[in-house]
Amino acid sequence: MTAELVLDAHATVAESPVWDPGRQGLWWVDIPAGRVHRFSPATGEDVSFAAGEPTGAVATRRDGGLLLATATGIIGCAADGSGRTVLHGVDTDPPGGRCNDGKADPWGRFWAGTLLPGAQGAGALYRLDPDSTLHTMVTGVSVSNGLGWSPDGRTFYYADSPTGGVDAFDHDPQTGVLGNRRRLIDVDRGRPDGLTIDAEGFLWVALWEGWAVQRFSPEGRLVRTVEIPVRKVTSCAFGGPGLDTLYVTTARVGLSEAELREQPHAGGIFAVTTGARGQRPAVYG
Repeated sequence: MTAELVLDAHATVAESPVWDPGRQGLWWVDIPAGRVHRFSPATGEDVSFAAGEPTGAVATRRDGGLLLATATGIIGCAADGSGRTVLHGVDTDPPGGRCNDGKADPWGRFWAGTLLPGAQGAGALYRLDPDSTLHTMVTGVSVSNGLGWSPDGRTFYYADSPTGGVDAFDHDPQTGVLGNRRRLIDVDRGRPDGLTIDAEGFLWVALWEGWAVQRFSPEGRLVRTVEIPVRKVTSCAFGGPGLDTLYVTTARVGLSEAELREQPHAGGIFAVTTGARGQRPAVYG
């Protein structure tokens, strides 16, 4: 199964795809460019605004605005980028550190972690509650990446990319408390990056340096591979009117001129109809 290009974005690092049912569009970010995009599959239009700093993730808010996980912390803004307000700073030292992947959960919370270059294990995963309180959930993180929840909310999935796999935690939907961390998946190509969970509870894991997105059962068994014609695959999310299209983001950062000739659509957004459906997109608040 191979995905098809739907937006030749030429992004440096496209990430954090989030389907917005109200706008029938896909939010995504170009991390180092600090730009937040909204792509309309129906029209092919892609609009964006500058966040003013590197931005690792975007999430929608119940009031119609956005949350951004950036180089300095978690920021709220309107859907056009105006009215930016810092909700919480997070520890992104040493210089060059930033928030990386983030996502709203079905209970109105927002989770985002950090990436601190040259400081192995110095990052963390944070949870922002609807009352704007910030909680440190996981420490000892090197490159905080993909996260998601089982359909019943009892399991949280998380990828710290350099570990080469995806871990599962027990999760309390009412409180957001985590426990009983264990290894669920060890990938055999590339490193795990962003991920999403479908309505059946299967995991779809984007593989950085792996040319693919792979689907795993809740028990961690590999059941399907979607080939992507780009080496650096960053994340994925279900969208479309029936939540049955898997959108996949990719990167071109660090590719040589020769590699870019071989991968001309690196940094683009791809799509594939897999036969699976996603869970209802979550919002913060």
